[in-house]
Amino acid sequence: MNKKVIFLSLGLILSLGLVGCNYPVFVEPTSQLDALNTAAAQTIQANQTQIMQTNQAINQVPTATATLEPVAETATPTSSPEPTFTPTITPTATTKVACDQAQFISETIPDGTDFSPGETFTKTWTLKNVGSCIWDSEYDVVFVEGNAMNVPASKQLTTGTIEPGQSIQISLDLKAPNASGTHRGDFKLRNASGAIFGIGEGNKTFWVKIDVAGTVYDFTKNVCASGVVWRSSAGILPCPGSTGDSNGYVRKIENPVLENGVIDNEPGLHVHPEMVNDGWIKGNYPEIAVTEGVYFTSIIGCNGNSNCDVRFRLNYKIEGGAEETLATWHEVQDSTFNRVKVDLSSLAGKKVQFILVVLANGNYANDNALWFGPRIEP
Repeated sequence: MNKKVIFLSLGLILSLGLVGCNYPVFVEPTSQLDALNTAAAQTIQANQTQIMQTNQAINQVPTATATLEPVAETATPTSSPEPTFTPTITPTATTKVACDQAQFISETIPDGTDFSPGETFTKTWTLKNVGSCIWDSEYDVVFVEGNAMNVPASKQLTTGTIEPGQSIQISLDLKAPNASGTHRGDFKLRNASGAIFGIGEGNKTFWVKIDVAGTVYDFTKNVCASGVVWRSSAGILPCPGSTGDSNGYVRKIENPVLENGVIDNEPGLHVHPEMVNDGWIKGNYPEIAVTEGVYFTSIIGCNGNSNCDVRFRLNYKIEGGAEETLATWHEVQDSTFNRVKVDLSSLAGKKVQFILVVLANGNYANDNALWFGPRIEP
């Protein structure tokens, strides 16, 4: 009974105490202005604190750069992709084409072709107009240096027009020089303004280049050749002739006997004039072009031991003109022979017909004469 009373009393007391804690407590009211001021001050103080902490953190950061330890990687072999290149397009510079410019295409008469002295020929060049201007009738072909080979200083290029990209054939009629050796003539083109131009950007020439051999003519070898005429006062004689022909005769002998009895291994001409007093015989040879520095050479005399008394003459005609005497010799049997040499410089550059003459000096008996090895040579 007493224990229950005590527990109940204690419980009652605790309940009253808990209830008493829930009673409202009086708090002094605060104005809104004071609250705002307090908040602003707290914000300022917080910002200052944060700035100070940041500066301290910056000052405590080390300046050394951290070194990264290499990490080994296990590479898996793979095919490398081909790089892709993007082409760079460079603008192409425009090349200005010259107004007048030629290109060599072809030619006739190759360099080094042989020609006789004074021989005429035609050479043709094919040139292409690779400039930007039209070639017309006011354009010319002009000789610039070397040997002109008988062409004029200038010649009209065309009577029409040669457009850029077109070709033209240029033909010139030329004449080989009379002097022996190599000869070259160079040519270019000239426009209407008088400007001279040639092949390619270097304005090179186009040319003719030939070789002229020194005049070499063998009268014995050509004794009966086409164009050779032997005659006497009796008329034209057969060639070869027959020994004893009273009209006169000529024949080639392979191993002539000279006056001194020597037998030569080179052929010669056995000639006998017409068998009358002061009879004669002559051989007219075709025209040949005479170059500089050549001579007529021969051995003359009686054929073997015949007792001849004759006169030898070297006559000539220039381009169909009058017959003239270049040299003369008198020969009799004296067991010697006469070697002759005649300078032909006065005839250089001309076409000459040479004439071999033998005349009986009075009586024609035994007038067996010998032209041995007559020729023209340097």
